[in-house]
Amino acid sequence: MKLLTTNISERNLVNVLLSVDVGWIHEPVGKRGISHFLEHALFLGNDAHPEPDEEAARYGVFINGKTMENRTIFYFASLEENVQTILELLLSLVLNPSFSEDNVLEERDSKIIPVVVKESDYYPWELAYEWARNLVFEWDFRYSMGTPGELGKMGIEDLRNWHSKYYCQTNMSLVISKSLEVEELVKKFDCNVCNDRPERRRVRHADSEVVVNKNIDNAEIVYAFPFKDYDMRSHILSVILGNYPTSLFWKEFRREAYMVDAAAEWYGAGGMFLYMGLNSKNIERTRKKFESFISNISISEKDLEYAKKILVIDILEKEKSVNSLERLLKIDPELKFGGFAGILNEIENVCLADVQEYADEVLNMDECKVAIVL
Repeated sequence: MKLLTTNISERNLVNVLLSVDVGWIHEPVGKRGISHFLEHALFLGNDAHPEPDEEAARYGVFINGKTMENRTIFYFASLEENVQTILELLLSLVLNPSFSEDNVLEERDSKIIPVVVKESDYYPWELAYEWARNLVFEWDFRYSMGTPGELGKMGIEDLRNWHSKYYCQTNMSLVISKSLEVEELVKKFDCNVCNDRPERRRVRHADSEVVVNKNIDNAEIVYAFPFKDYDMRSHILSVILGNYPTSLFWKEFRREAYMVDAAAEWYGAGGMFLYMGLNSKNIERTRKKFESFISNISISEKDLEYAKKILVIDILEKEKSVNSLERLLKIDPELKFGGFAGILNEIENVCLADVQEYADEVLNMDECKVAIVL
């Protein structure tokens, strides 16, 4: 298990996050939704801790979980003197499950199947963004929580098989917001080494552009640029382009659009997303203007200076938030910088030539994907 302590908090409160490196993008057809199903099943308790919610609540703690694209996370916040107790509870639940068939199937039917994703659940701008992510990352968000048909056929044996294949310490990371001695506790739950890393199930989309007709009064557009290697410059560039008063994208398109935004994401491969919520459906002129804008981006020292300040403040706010560890994973998904201090140091070391070179490399219209909702 990869262990990272970050010394975020100076108070008595400690945040703990356990990440298992398997999520819904790894699920094969026939087992779509099993990651979310298993996440819920683990919280139903085991032989050692039959009532985990009540047990944690005695310490004022609520243990939570979340199924994400490429990982499943379990997390809690507790007073420092109770961390060892709650962490022992969490590791027991996650690594040593006991599946009660009646409880598991009831959870599946009442909590898992009813929340499968529907396109109608999304606002038009969200739909444009999700389809852009589909094109870049080669997945399909519509199956991120499975399908009723596939989930309805899953039972305890499917959960056991998925758990034994991927829920082992070699496929996990533990992040704690204070330097605490937890190595001996972790060793108590030593288990078999995973033979295989989970493999992504890729969904090939035929075209580089998707148009979704929702009969709205305007157009929502997301341009998406794929990139191969994780790089902190992607976050800096997203702020330089973004929706701040100093951002280039905002300055260029604020009259045609009621909102613009830029974001960088990484899930084993990267994507730079530029969003425009247009004021009308007249998109052709805006598209030509966008292509010209991308082809002629020139970043100045001031652009970089302002972007660094914005990003540093944003990261410091994330560091102090109640969801600090989850946000750390969003900024540094591979934990290569060793925490927020390492991220800030990396940002400081980026120079103008680095960012301009990166922009020229990534913002390539020949590789661009486009999602439009009309």
